[in-house]
Amino acid sequence: MRLIIVDNQTEKEQEFYPGDHLLDVLLQSSSGIHTPCGGRGTCGKCRVEILGIGHVLACQTILSTELIDRAARPLTVILPGTVRAQISTEGMLPDISLRPSVYKGMAVLAEPTIDDQRPDDERFEAATGLTIPFGLLPNLPLVLRRTDFQPSYYGLISQNGKPGRVLRFISADAPNPLGLAVDIGTTTLAAYLYDLETGQRLAADSALNPQSGYGADVISRIDRATESAEQREALRASIGRAIVDLAKNLLRDGAVGIGKSLVLDDIVHYVLTGNTTMLHLLAGLPPEAIARAPFIPVSRRLQTLTAAELGLPVAPDALCQLLPSIASYVGADITAGILACGLLDQKPETGSLLIDIGTNGELVAVGPHGAVACSTAAGPAFEGANIRCGIGGVQGAIDAVRWDGKILSYTLIGGLGHGADRQLARGICGSGLVAAVASLLDCGLIESTGRITDQSDQLPSELQERIITISGQPAIVLAPAAASANGEPIVLTQKDIRELQNAKAAIAAGITLLMSKAGLAAENVGQVHIAGGFGNYLDVQHAFRIGLLPEELRNRTRTVGNTAGMGAVLCLLNTERMEQARAVVDQVDYFELSGEKEFTELYVNAMMFPENE
Repeated sequence: MRLIIVDNQTEKEQEFYPGDHLLDVLLQSSSGIHTPCGGRGTCGKCRVEILGIGHVLACQTILSTELIDRAARPLTVILPGTVRAQISTEGMLPDISLRPSVYKGMAVLAEPTIDDQRPDDERFEAATGLTIPFGLLPNLPLVLRRTDFQPSYYGLISQNGKPGRVLRFISADAPNPLGLAVDIGTTTLAAYLYDLETGQRLAADSALNPQSGYGADVISRIDRATESAEQREALRASIGRAIVDLAKNLLRDGAVGIGKSLVLDDIVHYVLTGNTTMLHLLAGLPPEAIARAPFIPVSRRLQTLTAAELGLPVAPDALCQLLPSIASYVGADITAGILACGLLDQKPETGSLLIDIGTNGELVAVGPHGAVACSTAAGPAFEGANIRCGIGGVQGAIDAVRWDGKILSYTLIGGLGHGADRQLARGICGSGLVAAVASLLDCGLIESTGRITDQSDQLPSELQERIITISGQPAIVLAPAAASANGEPIVLTQKDIRELQNAKAAIAAGITLLMSKAGLAAENVGQVHIAGGFGNYLDVQHAFRIGLLPEELRNRTRTVGNTAGMGAVLCLLNTERMEQARAVVDQVDYFELSGEKEFTELYVNAMMFPENE
């Protein structure tokens, strides 16, 4: 049967069978449906309208015969209005010499004679030092003779002791080979398109990870992938399509910049990074052992394979490299971040930290005892999930809250606007959540214990009026109903504050224990790098105010943007950096926080917010 899906006034069709779950059908259509709870029906954020039925939760709705009979014809689902996410693609990129793994070459071969009867492949290898994959051998005789034994090709240089090889035979006037670096985040994707001959960045773009429809966190997605081979394939295919869509957008933008057309087959090298689970799902590897002790991935090695082997729907002979991970919960994104920040190049006695804050807080410290890493389960609060009015970093999200001593105000991603251009608040994102709690601590609406004050009568009337009760628990109004896109106030509940306390305590305790493992005292830390999409928009001063970061590190902390993406770019442009990525895994010691008794005590101590000075 046919389902009409209306998304921002555009329509698409998707086939389904009676008895299918509506959420599964929407996910198959690549609709941007968001289910942070993983389809358990607890977050309410997959709410859609079925014409003739009304509003339903997609994850709880079966397209039964009875429902189909009651609904309007044709069966039509209207998605909530979607907006573009604010996703950072920028980050620090250190100086680098251009030495890509893939290059454009031309060989000049001696033509065969009676006295020189070497086979074509041996002749080519003797002239170039490159091997020819068996799949290209059928084309070799024609290629050599059509070019008068001067063939052009895209070649892969020698790597990890393996000889270089031909990736593809091309015409002499073929374009320079292009490369794409992709950071696959749990929530977002960031991609960078480069000319591998010149090192020029042609374009950069970002998108939401469509796997969010299967759950906001990696555990939810592992659970879905474990249900069946079909579900695992659905997750793999969804991220593959998203990478291709990003690549096409980048090629279009890049073509405008250089004034010539570009096509998907021009991309011959993909470098892919992400956390360990994201790379397992991309590769179609079973991830279930990652989710349970002792947390064992199928592999954490650097993987070098063709797009056809990876199942990526691009040029089948394109080279695809998945960067190596450090552990199940310290992934290739951190490996790339270590490269981008030059963490292992710094003197250990000065010390440095790399902190990537998200659903999992991934932490690396370099000190007198060497490089040490750990991961702490912060939960999805920093991504806006499990928060009553929480949303991702999209247009209309509250991204900052300020208390100036008299007025509590907020800003929105995309700006507030005025008059006819006035923008309404859609919810609160992770950076806005941190800013809100920091400001509410300053104005006295939240106590250091995290409790919403019950002594509001001592506060200005403007603040008193902001405390309301929702579902039997106190809440603080950040934006009134009149300023909200859904006609309901944007609030912060007592439960939301507890969610943030749990998240920030996990990060803070992890940092303290990590520094101890590295033999690093706070006064010896030279630099703290706050990385990742969330970190890029985080006001560091707010992070200190809520106790997310140790006060002693205040003047040595900076945000560094998408270091995972920048590290992937480094590996794309210089093959030696790829070898460094392989070495990082052996240089960083990982320890499991769940096995540390001290962590629980540190975690409990970090739950409190710092006192208002």
